[in-house]
Amino acid sequence: MHGSSGFLADTEEDPIMSAYWIVVANASRVRIFEAEAHDSGMREIIDLAHPASRLHEGELVSDRGGHELSGTTGGHGVYRAEAARQHEVEVFAREVCERLEQGRLEGSYRKLYVVAAPQFLGLLRKYMGRPLHDMVREEIAKDLTIADPGQIRTQVF
Repeated sequence: MHGSSGFLADTEEDPIMSAYWIVVANASRVRIFEAEAHDSGMREIIDLAHPASRLHEGELVSDRGGHELSGTTGGHGVYRAEAARQHEVEVFAREVCERLEQGRLEGSYRKLYVVAAPQFLGLLRKYMGRPLHDMVREEIAKDLTIADPGQIRTQVF
């Protein structure tokens, strides 16, 4: 991430602000790139993983005795494990939106492009406030978290 420099405090326009942030996300990873223009290069500024979204059900849920509840022990264990996994995915979606909102408030970008796995894109929409949602220029329902910047650029611009 970048911050503002005291050397730029007297300028009228903050040259540090990038024109675009490109958010590439799924339930367990978010990458944020910045670009000055459609025809300029993209620079990755954030790569954040959320390991709890990838944990297996036994790692997310255990009974009071510390024993794992597996999917074969009964319906309640499976339901609790899926609910715990979904909870972690929603926590991550809220965290991503909070980071995007922080960038909005700091004036770090002018517009957002959001590229996310379809289900996660729905959660991002759910947790975006109106001012943040108004910054979104385009949404693409596709998981490109393991794609290289060139592939992402081709999809977005």
